[in-house]
Amino acid sequence: MVYSRGTARWKKMETRKLQKTGGSTYALSLPKQWVLSSNLKEGDPVSIMIDDHGFLILDPSLGARRPVQRVEIQVDEHEDPVHLLRRLIGLYVSGHDEIVVHSKGRIAPETRKTIRDFARKVIGSEIVEESANTVSVQDVADHANLEMRKIIRRMHLMCRSMLADAMDALIRGDADLASDVVARDDEVDRLYWFTAKQSGMILRDASVARKMGVGVPESAFYLAASKALERIADHAARIAHSVLTLKGERIPEKLIKEVQTYGSKVASVLDSSVESLLRGDIELANRVADEQEKLREGGGKLIDQMMEHRGKVIVPLTLIVESLERTGMYSADIAETAINLGVASH
Repeated sequence: MVYSRGTARWKKMETRKLQKTGGSTYALSLPKQWVLSSNLKEGDPVSIMIDDHGFLILDPSLGARRPVQRVEIQVDEHEDPVHLLRRLIGLYVSGHDEIVVHSKGRIAPETRKTIRDFARKVIGSEIVEESANTVSVQDVADHANLEMRKIIRRMHLMCRSMLADAMDALIRGDADLASDVVARDDEVDRLYWFTAKQSGMILRDASVARKMGVGVPESAFYLAASKALERIADHAARIAHSVLTLKGERIPEKLIKEVQTYGSKVASVLDSSVESLLRGDIELANRVADEQEKLREGGGKLIDQMMEHRGKVIVPLTLIVESLERTGMYSADIAETAINLGVASH
């Protein structure tokens, strides 16, 4: 038996007998695995609801106590700042609520700066305790109120804006706008790391999944989409970098129009791919995948056309077209994720 309600699905059915415990009271034992995965103990309250089909729905969120995921790490005075930042982000993404950094001696100023940079780079983390040899960073975000679908939508809007501004910077030769696009890439990274953390939390704790209203399979699909969007933001930043390398060089009008037209088609495919995912529209997702094949061919022809010209602008323009082509490919990945999610939900 499979019973679906919203995005949740239950596939395992157990049969248990009612027991009469009083004049008008009946008791039914709960599966031990469910109690443990919900972090419940004897005496904890559990909400009971009756839906329109007459099914009972148990919600353990009132009594569930999610254990705090705390980790301690040691650093030394020669700690590589880049390596430390990567380690802290890895611990954050893996779902730790509190990260405590220790040093045998005084924490070096560069190490302390790296920890502060980390707290600024990720969503929800704050330094809650600091001493000469210890810094404690805690996640204070309410993950249940930050839906993964909303994060995907936010990432899409930011990527779309970055891509549009990068193309405008190319057409107008605007170095300031190009630099702003490069700076915005960090914001998309923050949202991706946050989605990765939520996915890990959902995978480990069933009560978190219920609070967020997202199942384990669905969260995995959203994580894949967020990774594709993070890569799209990287390519928007690369386009902006290429604009900066042009340094106001004059671009043949025909070439600039060709690149502009190609960029518009890529942006349209990106929009459709995210819509197909959030609307669960398999037909639209298939159209995106089909359109990507045309984009790939068009990108190759455009690069061949550029190779017929000479000048300093050709290499940056070729890199821009390649990034646009990659953006189309990642958009197709999002569309494939939409198809997979749509099939899994039915």
